[in-house]
Amino acid sequence: MKVEETKLDEVRSGKPQTKEGESANGIANPSNDDKKELANFKATYNSWAPEKKREKMHKVGVILISNIPKDMDGDCLKEIMNLHSVVGRVYVQPETLSSFKTKKNMRKGWVEFISKSGAKKIALELNNKPITDGKSSRFRGLLWKMKFLPRFKWYYLTDRMDYELAVCKVRVWSQARKRATFWYDPDQMEYFKKQVKKMK
Repeated sequence: MKVEETKLDEVRSGKPQTKEGESANGIANPSNDDKKELANFKATYNSWAPEKKREKMHKVGVILISNIPKDMDGDCLKEIMNLHSVVGRVYVQPETLSSFKTKKNMRKGWVEFISKSGAKKIALELNNKPITDGKSSRFRGLLWKMKFLPRFKWYYLTDRMDYELAVCKVRVWSQARKRATFWYDPDQMEYFKKQVKKMK
């Protein structure tokens, strides 16, 4: 009788009745365990403890993705990963780094999940699987390459980011200095004057 009543309600309203564990748009709602993990995560990261201490207070899981396409930014990656589990933080390697051009427009990215066990499960399930099944998607034909990073802390990544930015600034500064000193070098000026005279 309950099945018939739900069918009648669907016909009258014109909308399918949502099942337990599903939202109105068909997306799975987070379970009670996920809600507890999320509440614990928010309580931990809203505290005044240093970042290194907060990492120890709540065990999160970090996944490394080594083949993020050029057109996929951090927001898009977070939206895709949120379909599988609750995501904390996301970092995608910027295009300005020199290593970006040497890897066929593929970048690295790190995704932090609030559940360590969930991160392990996602890394096993999605590794070497298609990014999307949509025929009209721009990521069609691309496979995920990801792995779970055991004992990895997010502040390792922030330290690495600061180091790469510092190296990039030093490299740009040294290149600008070389260009400036090149044109003010008297030996170089005499050489170019001789070359101009030969051309005349």
